[in-house]
Amino acid sequence: MATLKTMPPLFGSADELLAMSHALEKEAASRYLDLAARMRLRQEQKLAGLFEFLASIEEKHAVHIAARSLEALGKPIDLARISWEMPENFDEEEGSSRVLTPYRALAIAVRNEERAFAFYSYVAAEAPEESMRKLAEELAKDELEHAFLLRRERRKAYREKGRPEASQLPVTVEELYALGAETEWQAAAYHRALDESLIRDKKPSAFGAVASDESRCALELAGRIGLELGESRPPDNAEIEHGLRLLEEVFDRYADIAERSKNEKVVQEAQILAERAVRRLSLVHGSQANSLLEGRSA
Repeated sequence: MATLKTMPPLFGSADELLAMSHALEKEAASRYLDLAARMRLRQEQKLAGLFEFLASIEEKHAVHIAARSLEALGKPIDLARISWEMPENFDEEEGSSRVLTPYRALAIAVRNEERAFAFYSYVAAEAPEESMRKLAEELAKDELEHAFLLRRERRKAYREKGRPEASQLPVTVEELYALGAETEWQAAAYHRALDESLIRDKKPSAFGAVASDESRCALELAGRIGLELGESRPPDNAEIEHGLRLLEEVFDRYADIAERSKNEKVVQEAQILAERAVRRLSLVHGSQANSLLEGRSA
């Protein structure tokens, strides 16, 4: 899961929460349209169309929230109720990158939805009353469903152009184990280096636990087929965003194999590996949540 950039505000009423939710969706739509315009200037017509598609999704979300306000409160969204600065949860800078691909664009969209999920989860945890908590939980569930749908689109892009090697499916479970072992071993080296870097900077990190699980997974898979794993060279500079992207891509690789393979055993084992990859993403997300909540209570 993606992590929040800023601590969510404390809302005093459902009016405030719904107004902020509506504004967040409209802001996301506006930024996607801006990115679409930039892509057209670069003659990236497919990317422009994709960002316009994402903007339309956000607009639909805003309409849904407006309808929810009428249903729950009996009145339309009141934008005057927004008394907080908008949370900075949108990855616009990465979206402007000249190395952007459809896969990366959808990955940005997924992280934006995951940040929205994290935002509402924090709001629910800190809600002053039960009705607010339930509303925030419903909004969080919506964002999680949006992220799920976008992940599916991201996997399509992963197959098509985002990751050329994804088109080569492992035919046997032994080939899957070999692919998984090498993938996990390399990811572990990166995340271990990232963890050490964060610790040196006295920043909280769950990447050490992630690297340990990836190493165990790699050794388990290699052991099943008698594969010897070589030494993985750690990166010179490890960055959090790349560490998160690596977690996403490992999940997408396994999920893609599980979706497309015709070998039942390969499907089953790929699903197990995908579930393990999701738990690592959740571990990083949970670590960030605890850090933010501890900071608020301090």
